[in-house]
Amino acid sequence: MIQGDHAKDGTASARQGDPLVRALVVAVLVFAVSATIVTLMEQRYHQEQRHIVAEVAAGAAHSLDRQLSRSLSPTYVLASILRAYGSIKDFDSLAADMITQYGGISALDLAPHGKVSAVYPRAGNEKAVGFNLLDDPTQRAEALHAINSRSLTLAGPLELRQGGTALVGRLPVFLETEAGPERFWGFVIAVLRLQDFLPATNLGSLAQSGYDYELYRSHSETGKRQSIARSTDSPLPAPVTHVIEVPNGQWVLAVAPRGGWPCSPLYVPGYGLAVTVSLLVGALFFSTQRQPALLRRLVAERTKELERTNRELTTKVTEVEQARAEIRTLNDQLELRVAERTAQLENANRELSSFSYSVSHDLRAPLRHIASYAQVLLHEQGDKLDGEGVEILGRIHAAGARMGELIDALLNLSRMSRDALRCRPVDLAALAREILDELNTAEPERRVSVTLPDRLECCADPDLIRSALRNLLENAWKYTARNPDAAIEFGVTQDAGTPVYYVKDNGAGFDMRYAGKLFEPFQRLHDEGWFGGTGVGLATVDRIIRRHGGRIWAEAELEKGAIFYFTLSGDEDNLAEEK
Repeated sequence: MIQGDHAKDGTASARQGDPLVRALVVAVLVFAVSATIVTLMEQRYHQEQRHIVAEVAAGAAHSLDRQLSRSLSPTYVLASILRAYGSIKDFDSLAADMITQYGGISALDLAPHGKVSAVYPRAGNEKAVGFNLLDDPTQRAEALHAINSRSLTLAGPLELRQGGTALVGRLPVFLETEAGPERFWGFVIAVLRLQDFLPATNLGSLAQSGYDYELYRSHSETGKRQSIARSTDSPLPAPVTHVIEVPNGQWVLAVAPRGGWPCSPLYVPGYGLAVTVSLLVGALFFSTQRQPALLRRLVAERTKELERTNRELTTKVTEVEQARAEIRTLNDQLELRVAERTAQLENANRELSSFSYSVSHDLRAPLRHIASYAQVLLHEQGDKLDGEGVEILGRIHAAGARMGELIDALLNLSRMSRDALRCRPVDLAALAREILDELNTAEPERRVSVTLPDRLECCADPDLIRSALRNLLENAWKYTARNPDAAIEFGVTQDAGTPVYYVKDNGAGFDMRYAGKLFEPFQRLHDEGWFGGTGVGLATVDRIIRRHGGRIWAEAELEKGAIFYFTLSGDEDNLAEEK
């Protein structure tokens, strides 16, 4: 029995010391490590894919949110008009313009006391007229929520009485009363049929790019999930979601690749490579265990390779250092060139200023001579001239004066591009009040209704913004001269959180077909015999606004007035820093 036990122990020891067994163990370990690496790489690949899809979803959600804000913006415009005037004249024309401008809108409604009384367009929406939101059990709760919160609410998707599925934005309107607190006037409603709204959001581009999506929300009362739009009826596999904040709720945009999440192109080859490497390492280990001399030779070869690699790395490091030195040299040269270009630009500005002064002086001298000679001729030889001759001399004198005005306007326009901006807090309302007082003092016989805010601060160059505001208000004053009930309004509104300032009048207006010529020098849209001017004022305003990083545009209708809008980029941030 004792001899048998010794024999078994010797066999076990021989097996434990067998190089083939040890090689198999090494191969298994190498395969486990390699498989783990491949799995981690696959997980990272999936994370990168989800990150890409998340960025796509965020872009689509931003586009959707921006279009939704644009489509609901008319409710704020109509509410502002109601608060200002108590009613809306020519609602159909105003609604038609806003539907065309903002897009995605199927209809705009007015609902005094909750009952729809005006709808545009009327065709196809006749059944909506007379509908009372506060009496309808399906919409009463959300309508009361809008009144209590005094804010815009978004309901839907809803089945409309006139047919179709739509999102409905309702903005409650409260009007001031002389007796006491504000009274509830009713609702301004924007109806966004899905068939009109969704194409404007570019959600379809997701499907064109190979993604399936679903846009849904949770019902505010039941909490039940409501699908707003989707590209497929099948459930999305592990989608990426993006939350969109909407009035009184949230939407969720879920996006996933069509056909599911793909595997990494290296997934299958990676496992094949893991098997191959593990077998090769096992074979190498077996070989080195069997042939120590071969292992020493291989170690020597690997050592030589390592030394060669180190030499190559040293060479690469030297090349990198040389490249860095060249980059530093190029940077120094670039800074020198920038300094040279800056100096050249400053010289050019000085030369331009000198040229402008020279042109002004050289043009004014002959103009003064022409005006003086015409005046002398009129005084000394006027009794010898007939009526036509006297009239011609008057025209010569007037033409010289107008040329002087044009020279001043051109010099002012040129200066607007050269003077450095010195931005600081400015009260636009105080500037507008001061300018309008000057205009009223110059023409006390005019009766003009003026609407201004008490205070309206922005961050701008005081002199330049005063010039721009003066041109806009003088235009409004000039083009309302023929209206006995002239009215001018200056204020601010919001567009996606950006302040948009405006000057509004009820004067002569202009044809929007020629709006592109408004801000070009010497372009006039009215007969000079009716309204004077140099034709450079709006070009000056455009240049000032663009120097402030903003933009200016106009909306008008012949004989119904005009509105000039402008923005000042970053003025809120700059104002906060000054304070």
